[in-house]
Amino acid sequence: MCVLPPSGATPAAAGEDVCARGGLAGARVSASAKIRHDDYAYARVETSLTVEVPAGWKHAKALLLSRESWAYNHAMTCLTGQWPAWSEFRPQPPVVTTKKDRIKVVRQGHSWLNWDRSDMDVGTWHFRAEAGAWVAVTLRPPPALAGSRWDRVTMDPGPPGVETAEPPPTAKEGASTLVWRPEKAVQSAPAVTVSVRPPWETECATAGLAGARVDTSVEFQHADRTHTKVETDLTVDVPINWKHAKALLLSRESRAYINAMACLTRLSEEQQAPRWSELRPHSPVVTTREGRVKVVYQAHSWVNRYQEDIDVGIWRVRAKADVWTATLMPPTALADSRWDRITVDPGPPGAETAEPPPTAKEGTSTLVWRQRDESAPSPPAVSVSLKPSWQRLWAAQNDRLTAAKLDTLGGLLWTLTMSGLLLRAAFLFRKRTSLRTPRQKLTLRNLELWAFTVVALFLLIRADDLIRQYDQASDSWWLDDALLRGHVFALAAAALLFSFAKPPRSIWVAVALLMLPPLATMTLPEVFGLCESCTGTWEGSSFALASQTTASCCLLALTVLGFVAVAWRLAVDAGLLPKSRRPAPSGQRRDRVLQLRIAGPAVVVSTLLVALCYALTEERNWQRATWPINRWTDEYKASHLEDFVWESVWSTDHGQEWILSYSWMLTTVALLGVLRTWRASTQVPLNDRADRLLFLTFFPVAVAIGGGRLGNALPEVLWIPLYMLALYAAVGPLRRHAVLRQRFEGSVRYLTEGIGPNARRDLLKKARIYRETHAELRRLDQGLFGDKPPERARLERALDRLHTWPASGPSAGTYRIPEAVSVVDAALALGPRDNWWDNGVRGARLALIPGLPAAVLGVWSGSVRGEAWQDTFTDLLGIPGMVLEVLYWVSTWVGAGFVLGALWRILPGRRGAIKALPVASAFALPMALDALFGWFTQEGAANLALYASTMLFVLTVTGIALDLDTFRTERRFWQSRLGLLLSVYQMRYYSLQVAYLIGQVIALITIWKFFAEPSATPPDGDK
Repeated sequence: MCVLPPSGATPAAAGEDVCARGGLAGARVSASAKIRHDDYAYARVETSLTVEVPAGWKHAKALLLSRESWAYNHAMTCLTGQWPAWSEFRPQPPVVTTKKDRIKVVRQGHSWLNWDRSDMDVGTWHFRAEAGAWVAVTLRPPPALAGSRWDRVTMDPGPPGVETAEPPPTAKEGASTLVWRPEKAVQSAPAVTVSVRPPWETECATAGLAGARVDTSVEFQHADRTHTKVETDLTVDVPINWKHAKALLLSRESRAYINAMACLTRLSEEQQAPRWSELRPHSPVVTTREGRVKVVYQAHSWVNRYQEDIDVGIWRVRAKADVWTATLMPPTALADSRWDRITVDPGPPGAETAEPPPTAKEGTSTLVWRQRDESAPSPPAVSVSLKPSWQRLWAAQNDRLTAAKLDTLGGLLWTLTMSGLLLRAAFLFRKRTSLRTPRQKLTLRNLELWAFTVVALFLLIRADDLIRQYDQASDSWWLDDALLRGHVFALAAAALLFSFAKPPRSIWVAVALLMLPPLATMTLPEVFGLCESCTGTWEGSSFALASQTTASCCLLALTVLGFVAVAWRLAVDAGLLPKSRRPAPSGQRRDRVLQLRIAGPAVVVSTLLVALCYALTEERNWQRATWPINRWTDEYKASHLEDFVWESVWSTDHGQEWILSYSWMLTTVALLGVLRTWRASTQVPLNDRADRLLFLTFFPVAVAIGGGRLGNALPEVLWIPLYMLALYAAVGPLRRHAVLRQRFEGSVRYLTEGIGPNARRDLLKKARIYRETHAELRRLDQGLFGDKPPERARLERALDRLHTWPASGPSAGTYRIPEAVSVVDAALALGPRDNWWDNGVRGARLALIPGLPAAVLGVWSGSVRGEAWQDTFTDLLGIPGMVLEVLYWVSTWVGAGFVLGALWRILPGRRGAIKALPVASAFALPMALDALFGWFTQEGAANLALYASTMLFVLTVTGIALDLDTFRTERRFWQSRLGLLLSVYQMRYYSLQVAYLIGQVIALITIWKFFAEPSATPPDGDK
């Protein structure tokens, strides 16, 4: 910044020569300016001014005083100018030296030049830039030095040099430095003005690419995926003397690099068009060798758009109903280059037509074009048509309105079927004649209401999608129309959630406050700059973006809070949550109430984190889609802002649909509430008709993972009856082999009839005696008792007495447990708790231990491994979706643990690891059908084997943990649970269990290593 006199200085009178200019006639001046292009977004400007003044100048002695003095500041202002230079920075104060009868002042300054728009003074130079096309640099000498002798003026603009210069320079030094030396007779500053172009150029200099050599390929990959993947490769070998060749070696963020890449990879008329469907595994690879620069550009996309151009690399794919086409779209700058090799692999069954005829064929379907004749057109206008299988043709039409209707129909059928089962179960429970408790009435009423609510929620969140697709197909929609429709449906869904939840008053106040921003933006879009239909034209603004982002965040917070409120009501009404610590006035402990002071901050933090991930991913997608576009223009910035505003509008229904897609968890809570409060006093839930229907319904809701095929949800409804039948078929016929289904010796009574919950304590005592007696027998066989060993006959009689059992019930008496069943087997068959519900709850809690790492494995295999990570980090909700995916898998494993524990007493096998097999089979059988269906539709199914083996591992560990928990009262007598487990299982069983678990781990690793595959899919979105 220029140094100004202090504010207390007396102003000069009009016409007064305050700088004593006459004394500066003998001064000698030199000035220089230099533009450094270290950063192509902002260049560094460096200036220098050197003035040698005679010692007789009036203010010369003042230059030797303190820099804080008035005289020094006044003298320095005379020499350097009287205007403030706010954008200027100085490395140090002006340097003042004396030599003989002269005083020398050297002043240096620097600043940064924005090529798009700058208007600034640096030292004695003025810089003005507009639109990134040119920069005007003008010398502005201080008025006091107008009559001095200017010995030398230099201007170094850096490459590519000065466009125009007035007056013409007298000399040139180096590559671009211009020099002005006035004649000796001239005693005035030269009026230097130069025009400087930026270090890049938008022209591609196609003449320099005549010696470039080009290879390109495109491959269609149809197998083991829903949508066909298109992979392209472009290799360009350019001579080093091409004008932009060295720019390819610069930073990928530099302007010159972006312009050079756009020349090599885009048509000139399409260089400013974003490509949302194109993804790149990495940035183009640039290498140099023997005076040439080689660029390898790889990209891929999916054929998932009907009757739309899909640009990937330098190829354009278009999918019609019965045939696809792939057309080479060579960059304009490479029109005169030599195209050595062009390959097209359409995949099976091969190409339908190819123009021009290929010169060769490789493999089963790869067509090759080689340019052999120098006079042939370069490049050839390659166009290939292909007809893939009907499965890929169908999947490519998923964005059609008809396919969207079928997808919605599939989801609606699933929801209606599930709701019908819930209502049927509620009807069976109401037919019971027993007296109903208030909690039973609440849970059954909740189940019935939720069966209708979940259907209404589904219709609300999917109706918006169908209307949007219809508008897009007819091209008759505006920004404010999309905003209004999205907010109306989102607010209706939120109102439905809260009307069911009936939260406390404080929650209602928060709901009202959260509804205000979306109501304001939807009713007054013109106030917030969101009304496109008002004028027919619309430009995004920061205020519009901030307003709509606030409204979208409020709607997302409403949805999350409503989801939590519904889950809270279902859980509290069913007694699934512990009572409050604060007793009621009557002394009884009250049900817990959803507190805004806890739920509010949690919802706000989660909403902000989701919004942050959403914005960061959208920015990353924008940079990916526009990477070869000039990002320093006003049009680019306007498009960038407009894209963010549109995404904030779309995020309303995207976010709500994402949250409510997990409404099956709320259905699970409603199911568990009724099962807990209405369960019949039977050994297992399959013995009662109402319990059986609701319990079997729980399995496909909470545990099943079957989905749609070919990108359509229409087959999803099939998995509900299939999983229900699989569970019943895997357990029902085998229940006669369960330990408690064996008969007492010489009796028709089953063990389950004589060994009830009240006999648990006696049975556990006998089981301990049994294990201790067997331990004595083993030591006796090994000769470890010394001189007085116990009598084997006595020990055997003790074991025999343990099989005598006083059975209770209507046929009370003394019975004998069959010889094939030990008292340890009978104790383990009862499970750790006294009824099937408590056993199920215990199984769910114990399944959480192996379920957490298994959930991480499921997320890693489906969202991170291989190609899947790119899909995850491209999806706007991919990163927060991974968190909910962990919750999804944990719920799946925990739900399976509940089923294992609830069915524990009728499962075959004497140890938990064997009891896990029927439940794991019930999970795997529908998955095998799903895999068969996937084979028919030619989609990947390898991950299904990983999920089935993981389920078996989780249930095996849970079964062993349930066995261990059965003898939990003996835990204090053992140093570790491992010792107790060894005592319960004995050595033979223990070794088998360890070997069984190790075998499962090896199977998991094998499937993970050789068979599992990532479920990479096209990125979601409407672009």
